[in-house]
Amino acid sequence: MNGNRLRLLSWLIVLLLVFLFPVIVRQSEYILHISILAAINIMMATSLWLLCSMGYVSFAHAGFMGIGAYTSALLYLKLGWPFWATMPIAATTAAIIASVLSFPVMRTRLVYFFMASWALGEVIKMSFATEYFRGFTGGWDGLFDILPPKLSILGLYIDFSSRVAYYYLAIIFAVATVFIIYKLNRSRIGMIFWSIHESETLAEHVGIHLLKYKVLCFTVACFFAGLSGVLFAHYQNFIYPRSFDIWVSEFTLVFVIVGGMATVVGPVIGALVLTILDSLLFPFGFYRVVIFGVILILTVLFLPGGLESIPQIVRSSVRKFIKVGKED
Repeated sequence: MNGNRLRLLSWLIVLLLVFLFPVIVRQSEYILHISILAAINIMMATSLWLLCSMGYVSFAHAGFMGIGAYTSALLYLKLGWPFWATMPIAATTAAIIASVLSFPVMRTRLVYFFMASWALGEVIKMSFATEYFRGFTGGWDGLFDILPPKLSILGLYIDFSSRVAYYYLAIIFAVATVFIIYKLNRSRIGMIFWSIHESETLAEHVGIHLLKYKVLCFTVACFFAGLSGVLFAHYQNFIYPRSFDIWVSEFTLVFVIVGGMATVVGPVIGALVLTILDSLLFPFGFYRVVIFGVILILTVLFLPGGLESIPQIVRSSVRKFIKVGKED
């Protein structure tokens, strides 16, 4: 069996296990809750990874997640629009705002981009909280009663207030997000993103329009961040400005670094493992942040390739062990 077939078979097995997961865990409400959060975090992590593939780390990612969440919630609460109508509008709204704001922001680099994205994320969060729009966005109190969607098609009725149903909804969007970003990364556009990462000067000299591709990358990443915000809002039933604090962006970055930045598999693994770990550390309160910081430092020092590099390290170790054994 060649490498491609083995890889395809591995992915099919993983997808089968994901599909059967509610049965495997006997529809445990708590485990399914963690799984839904993990799916949303995977969407956030892979979308941020796309931006990282171009060499940029945005601390405004949570803000665009909030734009998607608030847009969907307001359309649902104020106009009575269903989830299926608000979802594409909310994600597109996040993308449009991102594309407009990216023109000045993406002209900055390194620490200047870090500061610009951090400020942008804070401005977005404070816009949700401002007293001028309190009657509209709820201010610091937030928005309540954002109910999960319902679906009636061909005589089939699905109420996504069920954890099992929402699990499948979140998984479908997470898998679609990972697949689209994977295909984009493997395309010519993805290669251009990586070339910008390697050397902006060289990329510009070979005819690549830097600002155009930077804006495109930022816009696509924020589209999926907004989409994850929609799923988050309708799952939690409640959102407020601190739901999209800079800590969310920082945790998302930790997912990417700990998981690995070489391929799209890295952020998926990082988001999955650290979401589970976060649920186990929840009783420790503030010390969760400290523990996550220690994990990040240890990963950078001893596992720079992230969790996704472990199989390669194991294979290399086994080969060296076999080679030494033959020499002896």
